[in-house]
Amino acid sequence: MFIPTDPCQYCGDQQVEAPWTLCQNCRRTYAKTLHNLRRNMQLLQRVARHEYKLGEPGSGGKPQGGEAPSPVNMHAIDLLDEAESLLQDAWCDAGAVWSDRWQLLIPRMQTRLAWLCKATNAGRFLRQLIKMNRRIEPYVDRKPRTRRIIGVCPECKREILAAKGESLLLCKCGNPINVAELRERTAEAVNRYHKTLTPTGCSEWLRDDYGLDVPAMTVKNWLRRGKLPSAKPIADDGYYEFDIRETVAMAMSVSKRQ
Repeated sequence: MFIPTDPCQYCGDQQVEAPWTLCQNCRRTYAKTLHNLRRNMQLLQRVARHEYKLGEPGSGGKPQGGEAPSPVNMHAIDLLDEAESLLQDAWCDAGAVWSDRWQLLIPRMQTRLAWLCKATNAGRFLRQLIKMNRRIEPYVDRKPRTRRIIGVCPECKREILAAKGESLLLCKCGNPINVAELRERTAEAVNRYHKTLTPTGCSEWLRDDYGLDVPAMTVKNWLRRGKLPSAKPIADDGYYEFDIRETVAMAMSVSKRQ
């Protein structure tokens, strides 16, 4: 018996059988998104009431002009209202005939996740919920996070920045980014242009592959003096990641002077 399938509305990579509109992996993503959104909205509510601050105690200045501070954070209130409206729209798209405030609605959505993952516009609402969660995070995340470039978006080629612990991002073009997969692809690409060697191994590689006679002590001096700015120590065992083009160019310049 032939069972018709359609691409997953979110990732587009997997085929799903009716009545599902999201694949199994994206259903897990939906569950994780609701979990994170509930936690972040609870914290944002405390921010709105001035019960939760990201700054260190005593770091805030006095209000200018002697004006009393607002009893609530209106921007946080507006963001909560916007998130609640989005959740209610996703819930309605799943076929629900009643709604509620977000404090009660999110747990209800979590227990009826299958409804959401069979909804007509499940992929669109999942993207919007992920984006909403990302908008809220800077207001409630106490941990300072250094965001580093982990690669480029396969669709639009924008640089993608991620912090430690992030697993799923949404590029500005709307393309979902699996952080672990992008890190792995980027590492594979980098390995084509870098070599992990000790200074002695680098000396041998330059001699064997390029016929350039550079003593290991010379390579060590390059590293110590910053002559190879792209070279990075990998561990305490003496290994470095050498940029192939940079290292060969340095070796050739030394060879010409000899």
